[in-house]
Amino acid sequence: MRAMILAVLLFTAQSALGQSLVQCSPAQGDILRATLDQAKSQTIKAASAVADTPDYARWFGTYAQGNAETVRATLKGVVQAIRGGGVSLQCDDAAAPGCRNGEFAWVYVSEPYHIYLCPSFFDMPALSALPPGRMAPNTGTREGTLVHELSHFRSAGGTADHCYTRRLCAKMAQTAPARAITNADSYQYFTEDVTFGATRPVSGKPAPQSDR
Repeated sequence: MRAMILAVLLFTAQSALGQSLVQCSPAQGDILRATLDQAKSQTIKAASAVADTPDYARWFGTYAQGNAETVRATLKGVVQAIRGGGVSLQCDDAAAPGCRNGEFAWVYVSEPYHIYLCPSFFDMPALSALPPGRMAPNTGTREGTLVHELSHFRSAGGTADHCYTRRLCAKMAQTAPARAITNADSYQYFTEDVTFGATRPVSGKPAPQSDR
């Protein structure tokens, strides 16, 4: 029994230590560790919520088994990337190449699981802090942004940026579902919505609250 407990403790420590932070302040590090942990939990919920529902249709178009399998596999790929402990988060300044035009984060797909974060990333809301039932803002959340960026890597999903913003991506889902299932923002919005803004019950999602 002691050996088993020790093995579990070692595995947990290695998983936690496997994520690396580059150029981040202690305060930023605290935010990022919490955000990454929440992103994993929320992506697990999103993968389990892939079904013929209004939330699926909103971001990926008319339900089709093959497309749904692609969506589920991509979400699971994001979870595996986080669980594997190889995610590296770099805190850049506003003058960095990928932060000059209002970006929140960016990646090179040739650098698996290394995500460059712009200062504006830390101004985004945490999805876990939004009131239950409240839709995420059009610019997204910290957790959703990490899901977006991780989905770009080939071993996670190899997504592209076919569209940005909720309005344009929702429109694309209805007109080009084959593109929607390979679009990073679609995975971000689906994950955000089924966690806190779902139109149908999802296991583990808090009950909506009225603004009145």
